[in-house]
Amino acid sequence: MQAGSRNFTEDMCPMSEIRPNPASLPPTNEPLRIAVRRLRWFKVAFQGFVDATGRDLGCTLEIDDVKLAAAFMRWLTSIEIQKPADKSQRKDFFEFAAALMLRELTADMPVKARGPATLADPGSAAAFWPEGYCCTMFCLSVHTAAMEQEFHAHTTLDPAIDDLRHWWSFRENTLQDASFSSGFLQMLLGHQPNWMMPDVFRARIQSDLTVQ
Repeated sequence: MQAGSRNFTEDMCPMSEIRPNPASLPPTNEPLRIAVRRLRWFKVAFQGFVDATGRDLGCTLEIDDVKLAAAFMRWLTSIEIQKPADKSQRKDFFEFAAALMLRELTADMPVKARGPATLADPGSAAAFWPEGYCCTMFCLSVHTAAMEQEFHAHTTLDPAIDDLRHWWSFRENTLQDASFSSGFLQMLLGHQPNWMMPDVFRARIQSDLTVQ
C-alpha cells in the first residue's frame, strides 16, 4: 500500500474547516512505519503537507529545516526509548508514537505562518493557530495512514477537535510544557490522557487500565 492513497477526509474529519491532503504524504514501497523513520521521507512528507495546508488556509507557511531535523531526531530517540517489549501493546504504541511526534514538533515549532490564514473560518483552529493546527493534522495524517496499513483500523476523532477552547488550552499549555501536546493528541483520538505524564507510554497504559 502506498501512503496517501486513501480518502482521509471521509474517515476522520468532523470539522468542516479541516482540509488535510492525503496526497501530500509521498508514496513509499516500504511500510509506512519504516518510511516515517527515515529523515528524507519525513522531510518530504512534512514539506508537502505544510505546502498543501498553506494553500488551503490562504497563508504562507515556512519551514525551518534545522528545527524540523532536530524534532525528527528527538522523536526517533523517544520512540526507541519508550517502545514496549510486550507485543500486545504494539497497536497502542503506534498511536502513542503520533503523540510523541506532536510533542517534538511543538517543542521547537519548525513552522512559521507569514500572515493570517485568510481562507480559514475566522473562528476555527486553523485561523487561531495555523502552525499548531498544521503540525497536529500532519501527525494525525501519518497516524491514520499507519493504523490503516498495519491494523486495518479507521481513525475517529473526538468531537473536542471542534471546540476552539481546547485549542486555546493546547497552545497556552504547550508553550509552557511541550509534553501537553502528547495529551492533546491522545484526547483527539478519544483517550483520557494521564495529564501528569502525558508523554510517558507506561503512564498511558496504566491510565487506560484504571478507566477499564
